[in-house]
Amino acid sequence: MAKHRAINTFKPAKKIAAKLSSLPIELKIDSLADDGRGVARHDNKVVFIADALPGETVLAKASRLHKRFDEAELLEIITASADRVAPVCAIYDQCGGCQLQHLNYPSQLAYKRAKLDKVIIGNGGAAAETAMLQASDTQYRHRARLSYYKGQLGFKAKSSHNIVAVEQCPLLENPINTALAQNRNAICRYFGDKAKGEVSFSADRDGRVGIHIQKDGFVDLKRSEQLAADIEAPAFLYSVTGSKGPAWLGASSPLQYQTLNALTLRYQPGDFTQVNTAVNRQIIDLCLAWLAPQPDEQIADYFCGLGNFSLALANAGARVSGFDAGESMIRSATQQALDAGLPIDYFCVDLFDSAAITIPPGCHKVILDPPRAGAKILCEHLAANKVVSRIAYVSCDPATLARDLAILSAAGFGIAQAAMADMFPHTHHVESVVFLTR
Repeated sequence: MAKHRAINTFKPAKKIAAKLSSLPIELKIDSLADDGRGVARHDNKVVFIADALPGETVLAKASRLHKRFDEAELLEIITASADRVAPVCAIYDQCGGCQLQHLNYPSQLAYKRAKLDKVIIGNGGAAAETAMLQASDTQYRHRARLSYYKGQLGFKAKSSHNIVAVEQCPLLENPINTALAQNRNAICRYFGDKAKGEVSFSADRDGRVGIHIQKDGFVDLKRSEQLAADIEAPAFLYSVTGSKGPAWLGASSPLQYQTLNALTLRYQPGDFTQVNTAVNRQIIDLCLAWLAPQPDEQIADYFCGLGNFSLALANAGARVSGFDAGESMIRSATQQALDAGLPIDYFCVDLFDSAAITIPPGCHKVILDPPRAGAKILCEHLAANKVVSRIAYVSCDPATLARDLAILSAAGFGIAQAAMADMFPHTHHVESVVFLTR
């Protein structure tokens, strides 16, 4: 009978990072993550703790365990940071809208500037080139979108789809808070106990507040008409749309959004406009200084929206071509340019489709303001074009900005100047503006 040699199937165990104990554990916070959470280490594994600050010693308990990192809930602050402050909002610990109200405002600015500096230095720039654009850290939002579900009108809760009822928000402009207080009961009655949807409030330069409702299902036109009659001025019901059937549209005139000096944009609640009007004006001013538009020179404005930058560039004398995928916004922008008598040509273009992108002949200067996804394909076109020599890039995401700057840098563009624009105080979001030349 043949003998069979035994096969050794033993394999050395892989080194596995220690799991965070389910019991409370003391942790030292080293830094802030990109999303504003405190970062600690436990047995060589990263742990994220919301509401914790660098330099603090905290007591925390595991909430979610992952292969490469863990998440923990803050139970107690043993040693507090000197930068810690009391939140400006009474429901900050519940609401998911803000992440940094417990950090003093100068330290928030330094944290955001450091995130941008990392991108700038990584693409050949110098941190000393990073300027700071800021305005008030409260009452800065000229628009807000609240959710409604099961009788609650408010913002989404932290790490949840639940809704935290909001009576007033310290980040909203006063006219919106007033409109919310005066009309929340009428809006809640309109939705009832079973319906769900979203309610957008938008304030214009004259203090009017347009309300737009997006709800699940069909729109009851008669009840919408009654709601419009119940809304207290200067707020007004602009429109109600549903996931099924026709919408209810009011007869009110569009809102006015001030850009620079006497320049305004007409817009509807639900249209994209920069949340922080004061910081937006500073960004426009800076981009005008960088691009220095000359009479009759061609400038391209990509992701132009309603014409936030186009109007200012054309008003300074340039011929502007604006490109965006939003059909209704392009129609509105076109009409506004005609009404103002400004030389702007707008085009409805998918700027994530390489075949659709064009660069106007003789165009040396470009401004782009993409969404969080960035503008990889557009930047590849700009990199390959030998005529474009000046680019103002307005970004709302450092990660996609870093990717796109690398594309432009490889084509010979260098970072001349940059600015961190605090469009969203008390949140981890970073808006930035970078000026590139070659």
